Amino acid sequence: MRTATEIAREHLTLAKILRTHIWPVFKKRQCKRLGVFPYPLKNPFLPLLYSGMSAEIVALPSLKCGLRLANLGHIDALHIQFEDQFTRRTRFEAKKTPEKAAGDFIAMLDGYLTRGGRLAWTLHDSESPYQSDFSPHLHDIRSFLATNAHVVQVFNTAGKEHAISVLKTPPERVVVIAHPSYFGAYGNAPASVPPPDLRRFLSFGGIRPFKGIEQFMDALGQADIGSTFKKLVIAGSSPDGKNRDLEAHFPSNRTVDLRYGMVKDKDVPTFFADSDFTVVNYRRVLTSGVAALSMTMGKPIIGVDRGGLKEAIPIENHSLLYDPNDPNGLIKVIERACEMSPADHLFLQKKCRDFAKDIHPLAQSRHLEEAFKTHGIL
Repeated sequence: MRTATEIAREHLTLAKILRTHIWPVFKKRQCKRLGVFPYPLKNPFLPLLYSGMSAEIVALPSLKCGLRLANLGHIDALHIQFEDQFTRRTRFEAKKTPEKAAGDFIAMLDGYLTRGGRLAWTLHDSESPYQSDFSPHLHDIRSFLATNAHVVQVFNTAGKEHAISVLKTPPERVVVIAHPSYFGAYGNAPASVPPPDLRRFLSFGGIRPFKGIEQFMDALGQADIGSTFKKLVIAGSSPDGKNRDLEAHFPSNRTVDLRYGMVKDKDVPTFFADSDFTVVNYRRVLTSGVAALSMTMGKPIIGVDRGGLKEAIPIENHSLLYDPNDPNGLIKVIERACEMSPADHLFLQKKCRDFAKDIHPLAQSRHLEEAFKTHGIL
């Protein structure tokens, strides 16, 4: 398949071309067009999610731009992704306060729907990943999307329950389509090899308070793994650019390697090649892109049985998820991982790779397109 970069370039190029069109469309196009907002350039998730669609994808720089294209007939529907980025705008659009931007965001979408526009929304998490609680204006946006979008995509049963029970989305509008794996995003996955006698753990991605890496390090210090543990690597940066004070939780009897900063795409496979388990110890989670990435790289997950994590990994990997109500659960799964035989680990690697193939981006994007057709989005 094409790389995520190549796919994203196509989506961005179409958006640039259409932005120069100022006249309405008078003849029917051969294929449908879906406008996506926002479209963060550094996230390979979006180009992979749409990689197998027959519809053309337009990467929208702002909601206002998307609505203009919709009104002119250049796009057929809108798909809202990361709603916490509602303030994104082009350099020609006036900067607004968050409260004003949120109000205008809802008003613009409401007008679009009143005129017969079709709207889809993907629910990523129960809260914004960048803050512990939603501000009132972001809560209003999510409530509007949950109850007014013609279809709400979630990644698992936990997401479906949250959409229906908490956000009050009509059940018939919710579709469950698993988070795609990351084939096409970071080159070739590392080869499957037996783990070393001393086990290596990786915490990968943005360093945020809800990810529970501090709790994991505390458990590392208490676990009986002195002869089977090598190191924990923490690779990532904080979204606000500030270095979180993690060193206070470094266990004195364990090796922790903090690689603070943005990981380059070309280095991602190396980080996973040099690890045996990926840490996903989130305090709250509906879904995890890191889990999908770890499956793609053939590395089992170790962490908490919360949200949709069980559905994001093969059943053989469930033994490394602990019950959050068990005070010693995390210590137990750390010890279990370090005691795992090389043969069992190789078996688990294969199951992870097979799982990643089952949620290949091309397959998941086609499932999503079919759901959009069923609900009249495309």
